[in-house]
Amino acid sequence: MSEEVRSVNQAAISNDYAVERVKPEDKQSALSVILVTTGFCIAMSGLFTGSAVAAGASLRTAIIAGLVGNAILTVYGGFMGIAGAREGVATSMLARHGFGREGSKIIGIMVAVVLLGWFSVQLGFFGLTINTMFPGGGFITNSVVAAGWGGLLMMLTAYFGYKGLNVLSYIAVPLLFVISGFGMVLAVEQGGGFGGVMAITPMYEFGMATAIVLFVGSFAAGATIQADITRYAKDGKTAVIACICGYMGGNFFTILAGFVTTLATGEGDLPAVMLALGLGIPALIVLVLAQWTTNDSNLYSASLGLSNHFNVSKKKIVIATGTIGIVLGMAGIADHFVGWLSILGIGTPPVAGIIIADYFVLKKMKYDFGPGTRYVAWNILAFVSWGAAFLFAFFVDIGVPSVNSIVIAFVLYVILMKTVGQKGVGLVGTSVE
Repeated sequence: MSEEVRSVNQAAISNDYAVERVKPEDKQSALSVILVTTGFCIAMSGLFTGSAVAAGASLRTAIIAGLVGNAILTVYGGFMGIAGAREGVATSMLARHGFGREGSKIIGIMVAVVLLGWFSVQLGFFGLTINTMFPGGGFITNSVVAAGWGGLLMMLTAYFGYKGLNVLSYIAVPLLFVISGFGMVLAVEQGGGFGGVMAITPMYEFGMATAIVLFVGSFAAGATIQADITRYAKDGKTAVIACICGYMGGNFFTILAGFVTTLATGEGDLPAVMLALGLGIPALIVLVLAQWTTNDSNLYSASLGLSNHFNVSKKKIVIATGTIGIVLGMAGIADHFVGWLSILGIGTPPVAGIIIADYFVLKKMKYDFGPGTRYVAWNILAFVSWGAAFLFAFFVDIGVPSVNSIVIAFVLYVILMKTVGQKGVGLVGTSVE
């Protein structure tokens, strides 16, 4: 290997393959991809989603809805994961073929804004939770200070890219399952045992469909960026197994923990319940690791999306965006934009629908990347499909909005590309990598 080629390879590795294919020799083990995906799927938001569902659903309804909801996430997250594994690139890179080389930059920025926004919001929430649970902890547990050191932890692993996520996941995922499972059992025992919990029924049950909508909606954007993790998988089979473990295992477990804890104690915050039971250190571990394994992935994927637009190293982007996110989180400013983030979040799942349609149906699972690759500069048909799906999901309250938007984007994009797209209509300009 020449020094020039070796230098290029080292630059790509150092940049976490942000805008290149992951080389076969740098692909990771199945266990690594499974643990990173599972860590991403275990989040504090899952605990609170489960708690919210406990207000209007029986345990049976919650279990069935959780399985169905996570099966939906597994399916379309799995398709995105397969594409990422086969091609070795992140979601924003996959979008180059469906949306066009220039169009994909818009998608990358949109996804980055959503993820960075939630990174900031979650930091503010993290700081407040640390302060509420440990009010006597002094300076270190001050809500603003906690948001700051929490953000630095999350930025640290995102800075080191997949390797950082990998090291954290090997430690965090087993700990989270063991400690959270132990805490949940203690909470149930305090609430009268499993028999008593299973006998509890809500005064008003809002139905299976509503529970499924909540479960899918809580992680719809996460499944869209699954390729950011599974690009390091050696094959599509590993990507699918990782999604099954992550969603049907990690996310379902987290939701169920929040649900059961709420039924047993009336309190949906599992770390708070553990603290009340005298488990201070385990409660802190669950709180920190559950936020860390998810929020560092938010920053990680946001930086990948921006790398597709800016010719700057991914590590510098992580530092810049992480710093902005930490400042916003510490100041609480990001909380004022939750409504806008939710609206933008509705626009993320249709991106998956278009990429899945383009890759699996139109391009027959074959994309080209690297120097000399020719792309359409702008695929207006993809944006029309995306816009129509977004508007339908936003204004029509039927079924699961995120799933509706994926299906509509998928179907409309295929129809448009097989009709007017074959005549070149809507395909504007060319771009050579």
